[in-house]
Amino acid sequence: MLNTVRKSTIKSRIILLMAVFALLIASLLSFFSYELITYYQRKTTIQATEFNLQLVSHIIEQDLIDLSSLAMTCSTNSSTNTLITDYFSSPKASSKEAVNVFNSMQQDFLNNRSNSYARRLIVTDSNGKFLQVDKTGTSVPLTIHNIGQITGLSNDAEEKWDRVIKDPLSNTNGIPFVFPIYGKGASRVGTVYLLANTTVITDKLKGYSLPKNSRLLLTLGNHHYQLIGDQVIAIAEPYEPVAYTNDKPVGPQTELSMVKLEDEKESHIVVSYPVRSGVILSQTLSNDLFAPKTNIWILVMLGVCLLVIVLSAIITLYLTRTISLPVEKLKKRIDKIAQGNFLLDRNIEWNSELGDVGRGINRLSQDIVALMDSRLADEKQKQELEYRMLQSQINPHFLYNTLNSIKWMATIQNATGIAEMTTSLSRLLRSIAKDNRRLMPLKDELSLLDDYFLIQKYRYGSTVSMVKEIDNEELLTGLIPRFTLQPLVENAIFHGIEPKGRGEILIKVAKSGFADILVTIEDNGVGMKEEEISTILSNPGDGSKEMPENIGLRSVNERLRLAFGDNYGLSIESESGQYTRMKILLPFLQKE
Repeated sequence: MLNTVRKSTIKSRIILLMAVFALLIASLLSFFSYELITYYQRKTTIQATEFNLQLVSHIIEQDLIDLSSLAMTCSTNSSTNTLITDYFSSPKASSKEAVNVFNSMQQDFLNNRSNSYARRLIVTDSNGKFLQVDKTGTSVPLTIHNIGQITGLSNDAEEKWDRVIKDPLSNTNGIPFVFPIYGKGASRVGTVYLLANTTVITDKLKGYSLPKNSRLLLTLGNHHYQLIGDQVIAIAEPYEPVAYTNDKPVGPQTELSMVKLEDEKESHIVVSYPVRSGVILSQTLSNDLFAPKTNIWILVMLGVCLLVIVLSAIITLYLTRTISLPVEKLKKRIDKIAQGNFLLDRNIEWNSELGDVGRGINRLSQDIVALMDSRLADEKQKQELEYRMLQSQINPHFLYNTLNSIKWMATIQNATGIAEMTTSLSRLLRSIAKDNRRLMPLKDELSLLDDYFLIQKYRYGSTVSMVKEIDNEELLTGLIPRFTLQPLVENAIFHGIEPKGRGEILIKVAKSGFADILVTIEDNGVGMKEEEISTILSNPGDGSKEMPENIGLRSVNERLRLAFGDNYGLSIESESGQYTRMKILLPFLQKE
C-alpha cells in the first residue's frame, strides 16, 4: 500500500500568506498610528503649555518691572533719591527732612501700578537712619529694636528676586528686592529694601488650567519652588534639568528639559519660560497626557484590523481565481504530456503570465515531437557518418603506403633527393592528419620546419639556405602553436628571397625578459615598405581585397594572441632592399 504524502497547495499557501500579511499590516498600522498620534499629541501639548506660560509670564513680568522701578526711584536719578541722599549724608538731619523723604517715598509708592503687591519699602544707611513705607495691614511696626530681624539691609547687600522668605514682622511670605542707594559721585550711601508679596505671581495663576498630574514650578535664582494655589512651597531636594531634544519649542526663549522630582518615580518633560532674568516659570507634563484615550484607541484599532482582514479576504479570493485554478489546469496538462499526449491545448493560453507558461508548455510538446523526429534522423545520419569514417580511414593509409613505396623505389635507384623529399612530405602529412595538439614543443615545430625547408631546398637548389641559432636548448621545450613557423619561412622564401634570386634565412631562439621566448625569422631578401608592413597585421576593411600572403601572417598573429593573450604575437621590421625581420614573442610554457 502506497503512503500518500499530503502536499501544501498554492491556495492554502495564499490563504496563510494573506493571513500573515493582514496580521503584519494591522500590527504595523497600529504601531505607527500610535506613535504618530502620541507624537502630535505631545507636540500639541507642549505648544499649548508654551503659549500659556508665555502669556502668564508677560503679565507677571510687568508687575515685577513696576516693583523694580519703585525700588529704583529710591536708588538713583530721582527727586526721592536726592532727598534720601541729603537726609543720610546730613549729620544733623531734622525731623522735617525725614518727613519730606517719607512723603516722597509714599507718593512714589501710591503712584506705582503694582503697589498692591509691595509689602514694605525700607531705606536705611545702616547707621541708625531708616524709613519705611508699609502697606496697610497686620504688621509689627518697624523700630530700631526689630530692624535687625530683616536680613539684607547691610551696606554690601544686593538681591534681585532671588528667593522667597518669610516676613519677620508679619505672617506673610515675600520676595525681596535689595539694591544700593547711590549718592553724589556714585558712592553708596545706603540700601533700599523692597519686599513683594508672593501673590504677585500666584494671583496670575488662579485661572491657569493645569492638567492632571502636572505641576507648576518657579525658579528664583538658584532656588526652586512649587506653586499650589496661593502657596509657594520650596522644593527641598535640588534637581538638575536634562535637555530634551526630541521636540523643539516654538519660541526661542522657551526651553524643554527632563526633570525627576523627589517624590516621582519617573522623569517628566518640563516646559520653561523666563519671566525675567533669574525668574523662570515652568510646568511639568505627565506622560499620561501623551497617550491616546484607551476607548478611542481600541475602536480605531478594531476598525483598522477589520478593514485589513476584509481587504485580505478579497485579495485571497482574487488570487485563488487568477493563480490557483490556472495552475491546476497547467498541472493536468503536464501530466498528459508525461503520459504521451502531445496534442496542443489552446485552453491554457490565457492573457497573463500563466498564459505565457501555457504557451511554453504547448511549445514544449511540439519541441518534444520535433526532437523525437530529429533523434530518428540523427541516428540514421550517425550510421551514415560512421560508414563514411571507416571508408575515409582507408585513404590516408593508402597515401602513406604509396609515399613509402616511392621512397624505397627512389632509394633502390639511388635517387636520394626523391627519397628525402618523400620522407619529409610523409612526415608533414602525418602531422597534419593525425597530430591533434593545439600547442607543441618548439623542438617539434622546428623539426617540421626542417622537413618543409628540405622540400623547398630541392625546389630552389643552393639559392636558399637556412641557419638556426639556439641560445639555450632548454628553450626548445617551450610550447608554440602548431604550424606557426612554416607560414613565416614560406613568406620569407616566396616574397623575400625568390624575387631577389638568392638569400639566407636566419632563425634565432632566445630568451626575452624574465619568462618569455623570442623567435626571430630574418631574411636578406627584397624587404618591404613601411606602408606594406602596416597593412599586413591590420584587419581589412569591409569590401576591401586582401593579398593572399597577408592572410597567413595575420593568421599566425591572431593564433598567438588567442593562445597567450594580447601581450604576445607577431611583429615585423623591414628595410626595403635590405632585410625583413619577423619576431614572435611567446611565454615560456612547458604545459598547457
